[in-house]
Amino acid sequence: QRQIRRKMYQYLSGAFGGPVQYDLAQLRPAHYNMNITDYHFDAVLENFWCAAELMEIGNGVISDAVEVLGKVRQMVTAGCTVRLEIARKKCESQGTDGLYESLGGATGVQTFVEKLYETMAQDDRIKHYFSGSKLEAIKKSQGDYLAVMFGAPIQYDGRPLDRIHTTMSISDFEFDAFLACCGTALRAVGADSQNVDECVVLLETARRDVLINRRPHDVKRTQEAASAKSVYERIGGEMGVTNMVETMYNKALEDSRIRSFFEKNKAKVTTIKKKMTQYIGGVFGGPVTYDSNDLRPMHYGMNISDYHFDAILDIIRDVLKESGSKPKDVTDALLLLQPVRADVTTGFTVRQEMARKNVEKGKDQMFKRLGGSEGITSLMDQLFNIATTDVRIKDFLLKDKDRIKAGMTVYFVEILGGPKAYKGKELGELHKTLGVNDYHFDAFMGDFGRALLGAGHQDALIDEVMVSLEPVRADVLGRSRDVTDAAVMKDGKPLLERYGGDMNLETVVESMYDKLVEDPRVRFHFEKAKAKQRQIRRKMYQYLSGAFGGPVQYDVKQMRPAHYNMNITDYHFDVVAELFQRASKENGVEAEAMMDAAVVVAKVRADVTTGCVVRMELAKKKNAQDGMDQLFQRLGGLDGVMAMIDRLYECVERDKRINMFFEGAKLQ
Repeated sequence: QRQIRRKMYQYLSGAFGGPVQYDLAQLRPAHYNMNITDYHFDAVLENFWCAAELMEIGNGVISDAVEVLGKVRQMVTAGCTVRLEIARKKCESQGTDGLYESLGGATGVQTFVEKLYETMAQDDRIKHYFSGSKLEAIKKSQGDYLAVMFGAPIQYDGRPLDRIHTTMSISDFEFDAFLACCGTALRAVGADSQNVDECVVLLETARRDVLINRRPHDVKRTQEAASAKSVYERIGGEMGVTNMVETMYNKALEDSRIRSFFEKNKAKVTTIKKKMTQYIGGVFGGPVTYDSNDLRPMHYGMNISDYHFDAILDIIRDVLKESGSKPKDVTDALLLLQPVRADVTTGFTVRQEMARKNVEKGKDQMFKRLGGSEGITSLMDQLFNIATTDVRIKDFLLKDKDRIKAGMTVYFVEILGGPKAYKGKELGELHKTLGVNDYHFDAFMGDFGRALLGAGHQDALIDEVMVSLEPVRADVLGRSRDVTDAAVMKDGKPLLERYGGDMNLETVVESMYDKLVEDPRVRFHFEKAKAKQRQIRRKMYQYLSGAFGGPVQYDVKQMRPAHYNMNITDYHFDVVAELFQRASKENGVEAEAMMDAAVVVAKVRADVTTGCVVRMELAKKKNAQDGMDQLFQRLGGLDGVMAMIDRLYECVERDKRINMFFEGAKLQ
């Protein structure tokens, strides 16, 4: 590679007016036997153009350079062009009967196939396609196909070539490697150069069917990815990550939304900062020094919700922007952190959902399990014993302790399923002058949880109580329960306006949906009948228009039930968010508006993913508790599993999306 790079540079330097370091007369003989076609030469020119663009060279200069390079096309491609044209004309005029006999007939072709498989088994580029327990069956089928292609007087009765390869996503690179192996094997069994060329011409006709799933190669994106620095490097390496975590932690201590999670003793703070720096550094592309398997068990019992996780992302976004990071670097950093969400929030999500389902059955049962009015009164005594010694909130309670406790007791008896007897002021009116914020409310909730635990209540009941109390937060803090995100309004302009208005947002949604049905990561969820697709597109647009500050056309309360049984994970949600960002950029939306849109869209993550998260976590826990042998028995043992497999294959055979994976020599 170094030798080729040097010769390329030497040629280009002289061709572009510099000192001549490469003898142009060497160009034709050097490439004559390489089978380089015009297709390959054009690919090189395309890569050269994109590389020059990434170096910010002007289009006029690039155009002149490509024109100079075009002058050597014939020297580079002549050998392949001449040989293949001669072979093609011979095949057209004389047929392939003579070729088959020249190769030695059935015995000769069989010998070639054996040698071909030996050659491919040593080729790291393609050997993985030619391995496994059914290799002999594959070899026989391919041998029959090649024999017919080379002129054998037999019939090929195997599956069509495009059907065989439709699941493989083979690239031009791999097909060229296969052709090279064929050439090596043919020469090894004694075929002369003319026969080799004729075989290559015939094999080339199969490229289109073999590369049935070939996607257009995005040269620019590939080069950008290859030359791009990691986020770790772009934000300043170890020092940059360390400074980011230090600043983020200090801001978290001042942010009432999450302060309670970060307010620890000095030694604990040092440990948390160190672990965060190690983990985030690895996520951003730096050295991996933190075991990510520790992440979920460490956070499982901490009651960290999507609301809290989004607050952390908000702070990281602000820290990176304040440190001078480019908008793209900020966006890339946040995208890398999104997959962490599941490990951090799953514990809370599962407990909250199970508690919510129990509460929906009626609070009267919860009220009874708490011991009725007497039990809640006793609980309030324990709560006040804890809360009035809590330095974070005691000053709010000690001023008029007995009156406050009496009022709280009546209020909590009512909201926890007891008689409706509260006659006091609205909570917002009571608290509006006290300066209470999320930090104080979280402290109160923590103390309430400790009081419940001290009273001997089970974890499931404690979760139900916490779910029932959480809606009180908005009333105590004097905020609407349908809070409009601050990201929606900037400089007096709603996000919808900054997105170019309704018409441009609709275009963004259309562009995003087109990407969704093409992206294999989420295609299953979006490839529907045309009428259904139109309905989904319309609802997406309606939701976003309202969420971005326009007229509300979609009831967000429909979001959770609509998605609950769809098995949409955080992974799928992140893909949709990624493609929405890409569609926004392609339609001229500014980076600042795109970042604000990401914040707004993240608010519905829990509504979209909770159903899947809860079912998966409960299933995992049950299997861990009961053992997989119990699952096996519940499925009916071996007979039950085999019956399920039989039924599965009946369904698969009718499913045009995947039935090509379940046919051929390996089916049984």
